[in-house]
Amino acid sequence: MNLPLANILHHKLRSTLSALGIGIGICMLVTLSGLARGTLYEVADRWEQVRAELIAYPDIWGDNLTTLSGVGLPDKYAGIFAAEHGALVERVAPAFLWHLKLGGQDQTVVGVDASDADVVFGGRDLLEGRMFDPDSRFSRWLEGLLLAPSSEGDAPLEIAPADLSAPSHNGLELVIDSRLAAAGGYRVGDRVRAAGHEWSIVGIVPAGGMARVYMPRRAAQFLFGSGDITKSTILFVRLRPGADPSAAARALCKPGVMLVQVRQYRAMLEQKFGVLFRYVDAVNVVALVIAFLFVMITLYTMVLQRTREIAILKSSGASDAFILRQVVCESLLLTGAGTVAGLAMSFAAAWAIEAAAPLYTVTITWTWVLIAVGAAAAGAIVSALYPAWRASRVDLLSALTLE
Repeated sequence: MNLPLANILHHKLRSTLSALGIGIGICMLVTLSGLARGTLYEVADRWEQVRAELIAYPDIWGDNLTTLSGVGLPDKYAGIFAAEHGALVERVAPAFLWHLKLGGQDQTVVGVDASDADVVFGGRDLLEGRMFDPDSRFSRWLEGLLLAPSSEGDAPLEIAPADLSAPSHNGLELVIDSRLAAAGGYRVGDRVRAAGHEWSIVGIVPAGGMARVYMPRRAAQFLFGSGDITKSTILFVRLRPGADPSAAARALCKPGVMLVQVRQYRAMLEQKFGVLFRYVDAVNVVALVIAFLFVMITLYTMVLQRTREIAILKSSGASDAFILRQVVCESLLLTGAGTVAGLAMSFAAAWAIEAAAPLYTVTITWTWVLIAVGAAAAGAIVSALYPAWRASRVDLLSALTLE
């Protein structure tokens, strides 16, 4: 290693730029992969915290569970599942999904009854504040207006959005998770405007639950379901201990209803957004190819500039294999330095991204570190092959007589 190391140190600027080019390619590989997969898998991790085994939704949506929002299944299916399959079903929690902008980003909001909040919270207790609509006063008020039998000829009831926030039954309340609270600087008691309405933040729950924003299900149904409070987006079905989820899904199946296991959500998410991974991987490949082409050009230039030195080595008894090893070792040293720098930049970039955008997740795993090191080693050898071959083919006579 003495001779390759001496050559690298003799051309400090050029060697630094070559190593930096490799480092940038490695940093892109690790950071972009960590950002794409980390953010997506963080969503899957949160869904897997739901305290239920099955998800029921309309079968016309096929495998689009990961993008569902708005009106879905009639709430009556919750009672049907519980009544017809009491031996399998312990509990059914309807949830209404929607999207609103909070903390500078679009958030999935989950409308759920306060009594079912532990299902989507993943069993987490509030850090501070209280639950929205804790005594179901708002839900009973809205149900009394919209679900009570009406006399023939009665005019349809008109409920203004402002009526929902009346002090006696405030329905425009939110519980958010601690990560969103930190990112947006929100506190209990703050009032925020989202989806065209003003909401009160009444509680903060630890991060890790299904979503970052929760609200009363009846408010979500009324505001985002065109006033229809008889349908939710999905139903979470918790089974009794010992029940087999696959068999239960088949037993609970109804016409027009699809049931999938909560643990299948990750695979659905990967299938839906897997093209993002392919795009990121393609960008990484291009970046690495450019980086190692730069190394190849650098080594080739060094070989041309050291023609006389190589000829002197050969005249002193150095074999072609020795010359080849020197060039390959030089490439490996440059690549090793670039890889170390790239990995260090990756961790720094991950920290900077999460500091600038706290709701994004960059996950750097040992798998991608090993992939980066393997790609760097392979690239170092491949990029050194032609310069090494060119060095071994130096014409001894012409090089030594060159003026």
